[in-house]
Amino acid sequence: MTTLLTLTSKQIWPQVLAVAYLKPDRVILLHSKDENESRGPAQRLKRFFDATELVPKGNTRMEYVSDTDFHEVEQRLDTTIRVHKVPLNTCMLNFTGGNKLMATAAFRWAARRGVRSFYLERNAQLLISFEMRDGEVQTRVEQIDGHCTDHLDPVALLRCQLDASEIERPGQTLELNEKGRQMPEQDMFRQIINGAKAEGWLHVAEGYADPEAKEGDALEYAAAAVLLRLGVHRVQRSLRLKVKSGNRVGTRHPHAEIDLLFTWDGKLWIVDCKDQRPVEDLPKKLRESLPPLTRNQNEILMRIEDELKIKHTKALKEDLIAIREMGGLQGRVICLRKSQLPSEVAQYAEHNGIKVVLKSEMVERFRRLLFHHGC
Repeated sequence: MTTLLTLTSKQIWPQVLAVAYLKPDRVILLHSKDENESRGPAQRLKRFFDATELVPKGNTRMEYVSDTDFHEVEQRLDTTIRVHKVPLNTCMLNFTGGNKLMATAAFRWAARRGVRSFYLERNAQLLISFEMRDGEVQTRVEQIDGHCTDHLDPVALLRCQLDASEIERPGQTLELNEKGRQMPEQDMFRQIINGAKAEGWLHVAEGYADPEAKEGDALEYAAAAVLLRLGVHRVQRSLRLKVKSGNRVGTRHPHAEIDLLFTWDGKLWIVDCKDQRPVEDLPKKLRESLPPLTRNQNEILMRIEDELKIKHTKALKEDLIAIREMGGLQGRVICLRKSQLPSEVAQYAEHNGIKVVLKSEMVERFRRLLFHHGC
């Protein structure tokens, strides 16, 4: 029986990727007393591993380790090994999580005990292992195939990642139906770009969304159909989040909505869809429909146009901040838009690692983002 000891932190992907890749029989989540940074994430990971059976159900445990005392970390690791009766030659240590003190102490403990330890470089998805052999530390680098997590439920992963929020509505699970699976790829893509409705190629496997049709629904279905045809296992649509309930304080009202969510190549992806013209175009349309304006009227309309641009830019930036936080450090965020973003907002998105995709370029941009590492 192989046992994985793993330091936990807010970033859950190093644990999820390592477990999906290594397939240990048992996992022991090592956490500090810090509820937000360590203990809370460990509890969420335990629930996730038990629910998904990525680890055999009941074989995930939690154990406390210090985050301030170097020697106590080593002592707690010895105690954990003894209590759980783990042979040293059957265990591994993941020191990717935790603070620097915890990681350094855990690494030294593993080197002294002859336990294989490793660090996960999340962006390149490299597993860098360290083992003691003949008094020397031997290093080995392995490339992890992030697609080992493609089958995992994106809603369960998001629930595991969220700290200050919780899922108020998980939305609906979209898959391709028989017609969508059988249609030649290029025929589907051509029809979607030409404005065909994609709902006819989709099957709602479970869940629900708003019963009333919205302006952006068609774009969401089109994006989901393209993603599924490109190989994504399932796409979750129209999730809603609310502030996490506290002790004796309940919350009901949603504060954010995720248009599309899916798992791909070891990451959680969010697609934010907006199928509407920018509000700052309204004064231009108004000017075209009115008789020639006086100088004062024109100045007033220009002021209105400037105010709308400022408000629109602010709203877009707030949108980007919200979805970036939901995506997390290991997440990928795509903004799908019908028209070009203002240059200031586009630059802001680029600085925050958010990919802006135009509806007219959706197929090829999605293809490059999924298969060419974020191009």
